[in-house]
Amino acid sequence: MNRRQWLTLTSHAGLAAWLPGCASVATQEINSSTADRLGGVGFGIWQNGRWIGGRNPDRRMPSLSITKALAALAVVRAVGEGWIELDRPLVNILPEWRKDEGKRRITARMLVNQTAGFPSGVAALYRGRIRDKGRVAVALPLTDPPGTRFRYGPASDEVLAEVLRRHLRERGSSTEDLLHDLMGRIGLSSPNWRKDLAGKFYLSTGAEFSVRELGRLGQVVGNLASGKNAAGLQAEAFLDLASPRSANPMVAAGLWWNRNAAKSGAFSIEPERNIDAVRPPSFWSRACLGPNSDSGWLAMVGSGGKRVYILPSHDLVVARLDHACSWNDSAFLRAITE
Repeated sequence: MNRRQWLTLTSHAGLAAWLPGCASVATQEINSSTADRLGGVGFGIWQNGRWIGGRNPDRRMPSLSITKALAALAVVRAVGEGWIELDRPLVNILPEWRKDEGKRRITARMLVNQTAGFPSGVAALYRGRIRDKGRVAVALPLTDPPGTRFRYGPASDEVLAEVLRRHLRERGSSTEDLLHDLMGRIGLSSPNWRKDLAGKFYLSTGAEFSVRELGRLGQVVGNLASGKNAAGLQAEAFLDLASPRSANPMVAAGLWWNRNAAKSGAFSIEPERNIDAVRPPSFWSRACLGPNSDSGWLAMVGSGGKRVYILPSHDLVVARLDHACSWNDSAFLRAITE
C-alpha cells in the first residue's frame, strides 16, 4: 500500500443536512498507513464485502475471547431454529438447578451477556486439564442475583456450552457439530480448539482464526447488526440478543459496543483492564470504546489486542491479530479515522 492511502467509505446517512430532498450519503475515511503501522502481526480492512488492504491476512493464531462472539452466534442460530428462547429460564434443561432459587431464574441471554450471577470461574475452569467442564461450570455457586451485575470470565460461556450440549444431544447432534456447521457457512476453520478431556469445545476461548477469517466473521456480524440475515442466521434474533441491558449496556451478544459514546459523560475504557474488577452498572452505563468515535462501532475483543472492529452503517470491518501487552481501542479508532 502507499505511504498515505485514504479509503473513502460510503453509506446511506448524513448528506441530507447539506442537500435537503436528496438521498443521504455519509463518508468515513480510513487512514490505511496508520492502520498498517498499528496493525500488529496482521490486519485487514474490508468494505462492502471487498478486501481493501492489509498485511499477513492468512496469519493464524488463537483468537481467545473472540470465541465468545461465535458462541453468541450459535445461540442466535438456536433461537432462529426455535429450540432456545433468550429469556426463558434454563432450569428444564439443567434440572440440577431446580432447588436453587437463584439459578432457576438464569436465562440464555444472561449467560451470553455474562450477567447470570456466576463468579469468573477462571480457577475452576482454566487451571489444569478439566475432565468435564460443563459439570464444573453448572455447579459453580452464584455470586450475584441473576441479571444484576456483569462479571467477565469463562463460567457463563461454559454453562452455555453445557446448555447447548444437552439440547443438541436430544436432537442427535453436538455443540461441536453445530459450531462446525456455523463456521462452514461463514467461511471459517479452526484446526485447533481448546477442549476438556472429554473433547468438548470451550466456548469462552479456544478458537484459532486467521485475519482473513476474522474479516468474514466481522462481515456476518455487520450484516446482522444492519438487519440483514446472514450465514443462515436471523437478524431479528441477533438484534434481540444485542439489545442493551442495564447491568452492562456496553456488552451484548458476545460483542463490545460503542453505543454509550453518544451519551453525556461517556468515557473510554480498555476492556482487558476492566474485566477483572467488578464494576457497578453505573460504570458500564457510560463506558465505551471511544467517546470521540462513531457510536455505531462495535468490536469483538480478544486479549493482546486481538480485535475485529465493525461499523455496520458503512459496511466496514477492520480485523487485527497481535499479542501486545496492552491495547487502546479509543486511540486506534481515532488514529485510523483522523
